[in-house]
Amino acid sequence: MTRFPDRITPTPFQHTLRKKRGGTLLFTTKRPLLRPSILFIFLISWLLTGCAARANTENWPGLTANGSTVYVAYGPAVVAYDAVAQQSQWVFRPENRALHINAAPSVQDGRVIFGDYGAAGGMFSPTIIVTVYGLQENGTPAPTTLWTNNAAATDKVIAAPLQVGDTVYVGTADNHLSALDANTGVEKWRFGTSGPVWATPTYHEGILYITCMDKRVYALDASTGSQLWQTQLEGAISAQAIVDPAEKLVYVGAYNNALHALDMETGNERWRVEATNWIWSAPALVDGVLYFADSSAQVFAVDAASGEKLWQVAINQMNESGGVANRVEIEGAIQASPVVADGVVYIAAEGNAATEEGLLVALNAETGAEIWQRTTRAPLFTTPVIVDNMIVVAMNSELAVLAAYDRATGTPKWSYVPVWE
Repeated sequence: MTRFPDRITPTPFQHTLRKKRGGTLLFTTKRPLLRPSILFIFLISWLLTGCAARANTENWPGLTANGSTVYVAYGPAVVAYDAVAQQSQWVFRPENRALHINAAPSVQDGRVIFGDYGAAGGMFSPTIIVTVYGLQENGTPAPTTLWTNNAAATDKVIAAPLQVGDTVYVGTADNHLSALDANTGVEKWRFGTSGPVWATPTYHEGILYITCMDKRVYALDASTGSQLWQTQLEGAISAQAIVDPAEKLVYVGAYNNALHALDMETGNERWRVEATNWIWSAPALVDGVLYFADSSAQVFAVDAASGEKLWQVAINQMNESGGVANRVEIEGAIQASPVVADGVVYIAAEGNAATEEGLLVALNAETGAEIWQRTTRAPLFTTPVIVDNMIVVAMNSELAVLAAYDRATGTPKWSYVPVWE
């Protein structure tokens, strides 16, 4: 287990990850750049010029979990780490050491599939080569490479792919969704959009629901890629759609400061709830209640059937009743999705811009009252995962890429920095 040392302030414009203790620097990643003011500039630029496909989103790790293993895509590698045993399982690095991988891996039946951000094709080629990787875990120190596909995308893979049976669906920043054979990487079909696909698609009973930065939500036949319907909203969408079979609704948060409920069969809007700022990530649906957050650090709970607001909490106005040390008042956005378990809503926030510390907060799911909060060594942009009795977060920090906290108390359990040759 790694001891939590005193915080070290990073240099003004970069964070670094060390190759080994006291060793040379392996690579440098830029600090998260999408603070609210820069988000505003970026989105205005996209709305006016359509340039969102080239925006800088290579700033925070991708994280997913399967059983006790967490998978983090960070910088030039994907790492598998046993969160319970606190032991690294394997590290995968592509041959091209200049690549960055930040989209969360998709894990199913031992297959681990993810895409990278691309690299120049060579001195005489301006083409960006983006690769989708299919790995197979086999219990050895390194997974086996099943396949790679260099033709599925010509711009970044930002979101986690989605595996359904033997098909994997990959959204790309070059305005399309590809369906690939999950065992071979061969493309089955592709569907073109008019904007980048930044969110993981959602599957339900043979239908894919895709959100897009072109402000549209698409429903496709998952077998053929044929469009069933599309609905245009008033804002770009980076949040994954959430399907509610009980209400026959699809929920989508967008950059027009609203959460929308669409009819699953037609795409028609049933209701909407206004937020106070852009909604970056997907809501969490638990027991008929939707929990979501916006870029002004507001957290909402609404009835999934009607959109009736049950409670709203301004994180940056909470009092000291949580009783946890290292309180900070935050001004930063919430870009991660809420995580809900056992009556508790966990919120990962950008945190304090002045100190470059993030914030992890636990709220009562029924009332929104604070249970505990904990500062983190770096801003949190990635949705946390739950493993056993822990909530695990990923961040850009030379002190901790992964950190785990006790779900009940917020007490730090361990932190981890990948080491690779």
